[in-house]
Amino acid sequence: MLTQYSPDARNSGVSPAVMNKPTSIYLDLIRFLAAVTVFFVHANYDRFTGGLPVLWRLKDFGNDAVMVFFVLSGFVIAYVSDQKEKTLKDYFVSRFARLYSVAIPALILTVVLDHIGLRLDFDMYDGGWFQNDHPAWRLASNALFVNELWFRSVRPFSNGPFWSLGYEFWYYVIFAAACYLKTPLKYLLVLALCVLIGPKILILMPVWLLGVLVYYIIKHRQVSEWAGWLMFTGSLLLYTLFRCADYPDYLYGLTASYIDQDFMMYTLKWSQEFLSSYVIGVLVAIHFIGAATVAPRLASLLYAGEKPIRYLAGFTFATYLFHYPLLQFFAAIASHFDDQTVRNMIMIFGSIAVIWALGTVTEGRKADIKRWILFWCELFSRKVRVRL
Repeated sequence: MLTQYSPDARNSGVSPAVMNKPTSIYLDLIRFLAAVTVFFVHANYDRFTGGLPVLWRLKDFGNDAVMVFFVLSGFVIAYVSDQKEKTLKDYFVSRFARLYSVAIPALILTVVLDHIGLRLDFDMYDGGWFQNDHPAWRLASNALFVNELWFRSVRPFSNGPFWSLGYEFWYYVIFAAACYLKTPLKYLLVLALCVLIGPKILILMPVWLLGVLVYYIIKHRQVSEWAGWLMFTGSLLLYTLFRCADYPDYLYGLTASYIDQDFMMYTLKWSQEFLSSYVIGVLVAIHFIGAATVAPRLASLLYAGEKPIRYLAGFTFATYLFHYPLLQFFAAIASHFDDQTVRNMIMIFGSIAVIWALGTVTEGRKADIKRWILFWCELFSRKVRVRL
């Protein structure tokens, strides 16, 4: 659940749109659909299914879906820091519990599946999508979220989508330094953090910050209903036009006319489509502001779908971090079958089944990890006599 409805929202000086239940349900629906999009973008790769019926049309929407996650992440972080996590300790305990509840199982799963998959079909792993040199360093750098600093990109074996955690983690850290610290030195710390992470991660930070901006706009501004509907539907229309007119390709070409294309592809890497990402981020931000305004009008429809939406949204993080090594593994199994339909079913349904099984477990461990982190924080605090 992204946000928890508060019956006191109307009396708290906060716009009710920030807290209302229909908005929460709608945002959960959006994040689930974004995760499903990423799943099928990758499933449509030539080395997997080669293009599923109808769903092959999603093949170009991977970056767009990740930008939805970035805006949504900024929104949620702004919300919890403003409404729930009042101390730096609470903030970081919650962030680490959320990240590690799925990130560590994802890394372990990747290592195990890749080890077995290599022996099932070596050719399936013979490409840039699988990198296994210096394995200890790959695991450690991804577990510590230093995998994308500056112009390095340390892929954890076959798990390509893990890159985004190496971005978002540092957005969390910079946000915390800027918003929780009360000393003027925090500005120097923010600057030092920006220097530490480098331009590649910083290039996409404006997209994440749009989510923060959305939260505070919704909190402090009352958007009229007609404006809300205009933003809600207009953003979808503009996005459709943006895609149909091939503006992402145009913006990429424009960037390539000023920046060496090899530098974009191999150095900026995940940030190479930054101009398109900015446009997508703005459209998503506008859509979310509109959604917060009109969601109460859609309450009956959203309430009717609340249970399945909440349930499926609970698998979003697991879907995002587990699906790629699973597709790779089941593709290695499926390669021993001749019929393409059979191969596709093995890859898709096998991956979904494991995501469901493991996601059920990992989502339930977040509270346990949070208690474990708090225990060690308290122990450290007593040992060094420092209040955390």
